[in-house]
Amino acid sequence: MQDAFGATVVGGGIIGLLTAWQLAESGEHTLLLEQHQISYPEGSSRGVSRAFGDTHLRNIDFYFARNSRYLWQKLERVTGRKLLHLNGGLDIATGRYSIMKITAKLNARHSPYDFYEGAALSRRYPQWKRSSRMYALYSPNAGILRADRCMNAAVSAARKCGVVIRDQSRVVDIDPKGPSKTTLVKTSSGKVYRTQKLVIAAGPWAQSILMRLGVRLELNVSQEQTVYFAPRRNAELFMPENSPVWDWDGSEFVYGFPIFEKAGIKIAFHQDGHHLKNLREFRKTPSESVIKRLRAFLNRHMPDAAGKAFGATTCLYTNTSDDDFVIDTVPGFRRIVFFAGCNGRAFHCAPAISSVLKELVCESKTRLNISPFGLNRFRGGRDV
Repeated sequence: MQDAFGATVVGGGIIGLLTAWQLAESGEHTLLLEQHQISYPEGSSRGVSRAFGDTHLRNIDFYFARNSRYLWQKLERVTGRKLLHLNGGLDIATGRYSIMKITAKLNARHSPYDFYEGAALSRRYPQWKRSSRMYALYSPNAGILRADRCMNAAVSAARKCGVVIRDQSRVVDIDPKGPSKTTLVKTSSGKVYRTQKLVIAAGPWAQSILMRLGVRLELNVSQEQTVYFAPRRNAELFMPENSPVWDWDGSEFVYGFPIFEKAGIKIAFHQDGHHLKNLREFRKTPSESVIKRLRAFLNRHMPDAAGKAFGATTCLYTNTSDDDFVIDTVPGFRRIVFFAGCNGRAFHCAPAISSVLKELVCESKTRLNISPFGLNRFRGGRDV
């Protein structure tokens, strides 16, 4: 016997959960399948906090961030949980050109910001070591998402709208030619579900699922790591009211958070280059060498923060060849859509991405031009 649903979502990370919520909210009888425990995410949705911001060069990324802010706040109202804390954000670069490109975009959008050059940054934010080779933008429209609360809120909102959540249900087969134009989804328990619409948002596991549908998408999975450091002095400078979230674009890309959920700042490299041949190589044990390199960064640029390291955690990035998202339909099956590319940029704009996935699977079109995220940009070895 098969359970029948109007829509099914494969993947219980933040993208899948929010997509299921929005589908159910629109009236679809919705099923969500997750291979792990829904309360213990294993992919890119792990962790306590994520940065939120809208200082993007591309207009489509700006739209995603702006729309997601409204949707995060809607989720706050629905669940009664505080998720987004707008304490501001700093984009810091060692080259002037990249920062000036962003300021031009912010001016065109009439977005507020402050610009700091050289010693002006350390005068405003004395936790940063004085340097003449720093250029920074401060945006008040940035801050911190409580990622763990976002996940819990998404589960709560989905269930409130009637989403049926089946965790520890690994998808082993998909037949897109089921009876009455339905898709059959089979799990490792032998259970088969019949669905009118299917959304695949399975993070690093998406590649093997999509291959069952004839989609060959090259995804490179990498292991990343965050670490907390307890400040060794002037701890008040690292509180949220005195220290925005930040990212550093130099010889390495580094990002960090103030003291927020734990008694230390959080810091990490973005796309640190630890690529995995397969998911079996993933290790939850943190790398001591990464911790040493992050400490060295702090000693150079934020020395008061370089106290005791603790709470190091590993996670997974799913990277495409051009480091961008993929949002598209499965060729030949307009009621099967998918998302891939959770590489540190997706969580903060997950509500808007989920909204697009809902539109695409329900209407076969979207109000937003999502052609930059299409699958066909990879065909013939060409990115567009």
